[in-house]
Amino acid sequence: MARIMVVDDTPDVILLERGILERAGHEVIEASSGAEALEKLRSARPDLILLDIMMPGMDGWETLRRIRKLKGFEEVPVAMLTAKPMTPETAAREDIEELLDYIQFPFTIEGLTNKVNTILERLRDIDEKEARSGQAIDEGLIKQYRRIAEKEFLHKSILDTLKKNLEDSSRGLDPELAREAISLEQERVERLKKRRGEILRKIIKG
Repeated sequence: MARIMVVDDTPDVILLERGILERAGHEVIEASSGAEALEKLRSARPDLILLDIMMPGMDGWETLRRIRKLKGFEEVPVAMLTAKPMTPETAAREDIEELLDYIQFPFTIEGLTNKVNTILERLRDIDEKEARSGQAIDEGLIKQYRRIAEKEFLHKSILDTLKKNLEDSSRGLDPELAREAISLEQERVERLKKRRGEILRKIIKG
């Protein structure tokens, strides 16, 4: 079970997400705005934050920036869960690197459950590698591995989502721009995969 914060300004969406996540055995913390999320983070530390983008006042990207400025929350896992489709412009945002994943509507109960559980399993896998390394491994190397592994996970998800959106004409993507973005994401994933392998070999060697 994990503690998951859901941030969305639409009550029905929060109700839906809460039902799905609690059914999967997770504890849910609700926040109806970015400001409320920041306030609740003062007294609760979630294992994962699911953050909507399109909120009045403080949108998801601004909320993310403010979360990262909170002491102790510089690396808390955050995933966007939004109706805003992944586009080449979104994939090129500099601050997207602060995310662990980008999940877009619509989703099924099974789809969201599997997505969240995959994120949590990936984080546990990284934590286990970190724990097995012991004190003999340079702490900087472990942090580097974690960051690269998280980025690889993010960009694999972006790549898959861009491919699906290109196939779905209702998403309205410019085909040329979308294919260019897909190509860039493929190259980025391969670079991250290679780098992660290099760091992992150093960790194994000790």
